[in-house]
Amino acid sequence: MVLAVTAQAGLLALQVLLQEGTTVPGSWLMRLMLLSPTLLGLYVTWRLFLNPYVSFGQDRFRVNNLFTHYLVPYHSITALEGRTALTLVVSGYGRLPVAALDAAPLTGKAKRDAVAQELLRRRDAAVPRAGHGFEKRSTLGLPEWLGPVASLACFLLGGFASVLG
Repeated sequence: MVLAVTAQAGLLALQVLLQEGTTVPGSWLMRLMLLSPTLLGLYVTWRLFLNPYVSFGQDRFRVNNLFTHYLVPYHSITALEGRTALTLVVSGYGRLPVAALDAAPLTGKAKRDAVAQELLRRRDAAVPRAGHGFEKRSTLGLPEWLGPVASLACFLLGGFASVLG
């Protein structure tokens, strides 16, 4: 997460330098075209590194992967698997990967194991409640389409304007 935030800050600093460094009058369209790769880079960094997360709720475990959200009741978790990433085995729904918890050298196996231990503790103490079942949601909302669309729009507008001008 620290590397992703640092990468985003670096992209923004580079973009500010590009925007402020252009002293040619009337070059705002060219600067707009240069902005599009930065927007796309910020979006991809956010989507891959900052968006996946897990959180513990009172009755359910929330898994926010790249393109799906899961709300998993603790009592329905039958097993935890995976050597390099955490995978939940959920009764009636099969295996669910947890993208935010891999055992990569930068994220660490210790974090993955700590979350697994907490999940096991909560699963053992869980009591089924009505209305708190398993949920799966798609993440095709505003943040997912805003980054690529804004980047493409800036690129096309800047490109067409530079050809016409």
